[in-house]
Amino acid sequence: MGMTGELRTFSFADIFQIILSNRKSGLFVIEWEDINTVSYVKDGEIIFTRPIDKIHKVYTEKEFDSVIEKLRIPKQHLYKTVERFLLSRLDRRDGRFSLVDRLITYDSDYPVAYSIETLTMMSARLLEPEEVARKISEDMLIFELSSDYKQIAEKAKLNPQEAKVLSLIDGERTVFDIRKDAKLETLTVDRSLYGFLALGMIRRKKKERKQKPNVSLELLVKIIKRVKEV
Repeated sequence: MGMTGELRTFSFADIFQIILSNRKSGLFVIEWEDINTVSYVKDGEIIFTRPIDKIHKVYTEKEFDSVIEKLRIPKQHLYKTVERFLLSRLDRRDGRFSLVDRLITYDSDYPVAYSIETLTMMSARLLEPEEVARKISEDMLIFELSSDYKQIAEKAKLNPQEAKVLSLIDGERTVFDIRKDAKLETLTVDRSLYGFLALGMIRRKKKERKQKPNVSLELLVKIIKRVKEV
């Protein structure tokens, strides 16, 4: 999961996609212009976020329960820290991030109010047009659904507009068709498609290659036919 970059280059949707695909435990550190924050990732889920003065101190932590015990934060309130120090900043692009593999002991289960799938779609809704264009670049692209798209969609908590876009993906319609049939703003449709791609709900349909006729086989058939005629 280890990775470092600028939020101007990597959107939150891309970062959450990495966390989702790895499903590892570790730290998600962001150095903003006004504050530094660290999010604790357990098996691919962000369970807690807090501000920090000195980043290096975080790397010495070994037990998660001791961290929240010192901060006197009940487990049932962990989600409030994610809302305050991460969700409220998903539209910010002034930071530098690091995904760090870190051996932290988690002694029990912790409530997850915002699944990584939900966070991915929330961040996709805030993508700028130039960010969306990185993956939704052609009007004639055709997408098809993955076999487990329904389960992923349920975890992602799609809004009505996103659900409508999803219902139009059939492996036949192009991006142009989906935009037209959805009767939504183009950016709304494209943000939805970007999020679906990040979650693995859809994939780009490969163009079917027309098989070239086997000339030698056709020639052989003609020779056999002529021989029979003789």
